[in-house]
Amino acid sequence: MSTKILAGLILLSSLLSGCSDMTELGNRAIIQALAIDYDGEYNVSALLFSSGGSGGDTIDASQENAIKVVGSGKTLCEAIDNISLADGKKLYMSETKLLILGGGFEQTDVFPALDSLYYDLRCSLNMPVCCADRAELLTDLDFTEGMTSADKPLSMLENAHELGISPKTTLLDLLAENAAGKPSLIPMFVPDKNGRGMTESGDTIAVSGSRYLKDGILTEKFDRDKTVSLMISSKKIDRLSLNFNCGGYEKTCFAYGIKRTPDDKVTANFKNKNGGPLTKEEETAALYELSRIYNTMGKNF
Repeated sequence: MSTKILAGLILLSSLLSGCSDMTELGNRAIIQALAIDYDGEYNVSALLFSSGGSGGDTIDASQENAIKVVGSGKTLCEAIDNISLADGKKLYMSETKLLILGGGFEQTDVFPALDSLYYDLRCSLNMPVCCADRAELLTDLDFTEGMTSADKPLSMLENAHELGISPKTTLLDLLAENAAGKPSLIPMFVPDKNGRGMTESGDTIAVSGSRYLKDGILTEKFDRDKTVSLMISSKKIDRLSLNFNCGGYEKTCFAYGIKRTPDDKVTANFKNKNGGPLTKEEETAALYELSRIYNTMGKNF
């Protein structure tokens, strides 16, 4: 089944199913981010939206706007059902901003969980997906930037994608590429130390390369250069923020219109940080660096 056909069928099914749950939004606990680890059962940690941080009706960016809750079970739905909510509100997943896949999916097929997220829990097909060795790490951090703790990882993913150094992967991408028998490339977070005041504790995260999701299993890890190479070869990016050396100095430029040639080389146009052209010497050095990165993998995915 082609990717386009699968995407169309999924979207059609969502339109035909309608909305049978008439629970008022005020009686729902809105999940902002969902982290899933697996160790024989599903262990989920979720960030619930909490306006004002203390039960108020308005958003106060100076307050904690997310509460962490956890649950576990033999299936993902059971794990989410086992999340203990002090106020008894019903969980609402349609506004979930981020899904984090974590430990255990190197041996366990993740697609039963992904199918449940869409078909049973009604998560958006446009929900971004990332991964980490321990997914719960992302729900443990109290970011000082953003309206909720889910916003900072999202902005980091978006920024990395705009720079061309990380893929942007959604739930729809994973379902469609799996149906087409293709692996997916998922952005990866790693632990980092806080140098810019993002958290009070000093512990934070950074976008660092990617991982394959193939046949439902998280497999190889790729560093930044290999990730960029794979994205170029699969036509997932045509632009890149590029650091290169010229005349003994490290410089930065923007490569755009990146293309593969029939003889499996790479070409691009370049402009400097101010939007102006590079010198001939700089352009040669930039193309050399772009070719070096592309050749770290040099194959389709």
